[in-house]
Amino acid sequence: MNRLKERLSSSTRVGVSSFLFGQSPRYYKILSIVSLLVLVGLIMVLSSSATDSIRNGNNGFTVFLSQGRSAILGVVMMVIASQLSFDWLRRQITWIFASAIVLQLLTLAFGYSVGGNKNWLRLGPITLQPSEILKLAMILYLAEYLTQNHRDRDFSKTWFRPTAMSFIAIGTVVFGSDLGTGLVMAAIMLGVLMFAGLPRLWFWRILAGSTVAVIALLQVAASRLGRINAWLHPDWPDPNQYNWQQDHAMWAFASGGWTGVGLGKSQLKWSWIPEAENDFIFAIIGEEGGLIFSLVLVGLFVALTYLLVFAAENNSDMFSSYLIQGLMVWIAVQATVNIAVVLDWMPVLGVPLPLISAGGSSLVMLLTAFGLVLGAERQYGTQARKRVR
Repeated sequence: MNRLKERLSSSTRVGVSSFLFGQSPRYYKILSIVSLLVLVGLIMVLSSSATDSIRNGNNGFTVFLSQGRSAILGVVMMVIASQLSFDWLRRQITWIFASAIVLQLLTLAFGYSVGGNKNWLRLGPITLQPSEILKLAMILYLAEYLTQNHRDRDFSKTWFRPTAMSFIAIGTVVFGSDLGTGLVMAAIMLGVLMFAGLPRLWFWRILAGSTVAVIALLQVAASRLGRINAWLHPDWPDPNQYNWQQDHAMWAFASGGWTGVGLGKSQLKWSWIPEAENDFIFAIIGEEGGLIFSLVLVGLFVALTYLLVFAAENNSDMFSSYLIQGLMVWIAVQATVNIAVVLDWMPVLGVPLPLISAGGSSLVMLLTAFGLVLGAERQYGTQARKRVR
């Protein structure tokens, strides 16, 4: 027993040491930006959630403490993921992807709804959103399959199967009425396939088919169509108050001005923007931090995307490159959609701001994904730099 404890202690020290020391400049830049975004997220979750928590009879720190626990778990998962052998990981991907789909299917039978989306599971005291797990699992599956079949450019052999499997994964999420997450996953799929060399003709065919499917889904759910019409026609009567959140989000930005009203001093978070710590947290950031701080935050997301692009291009391992590209699309698309919705440039889709919005499953899985990216940079990025030198 003592020897086992000593080995575990030694392995932990070695893992943490390799995680923190002796890595490339790009490794530390990615780690620094991710850490900064998580820190900003924790601060803003505390600021935006305290009033509603107290109003609901809870401690003002309830949501913040939950997010803090998720952040700690996410950091642990990031360190572990950064140390994984990719040869071992690739052998596990089939069952990881299958398990994620099964877990998502369980929400259709045993899940519960939040905001009309039935995509959450309760496992005792733990609340889980399997669609966040499925995002990463789909990226891993695409990266592995395309790496194995990159030499064959026949559509039926190389492109059909990953496309079909991705649509199955996306379908399990959309059936739970979470169209926003489904659209983000569709963008990830198209992005990875495009980077892998998907023929342009098939890219447009898949995009056209996806568009038709989205239009059909909008016709099925009256609330979705109502949100679209309310966004397209803001001068129309809005008895269901579909534009309530976006209108108040714009008021929040207007009251924030250039420098903001100050941390914790938002007026709109007092029940004027429901669930302000989630999808509309960027509105509270704009009110309390002002336009300048909001632009700095956007700049961090742009810089992170830029670093991921170059990390993928300069990586010597094809699987790692596809993995990083998938995460890059995930971060870029989801952040863009969230900010565009808050600024009333898009209709409400229910997509959180990555690494910022409250949501344990999202934070843990994103940090796990970044751990894999850091592991790819550590294992294969250095080899590429050595060959260049």
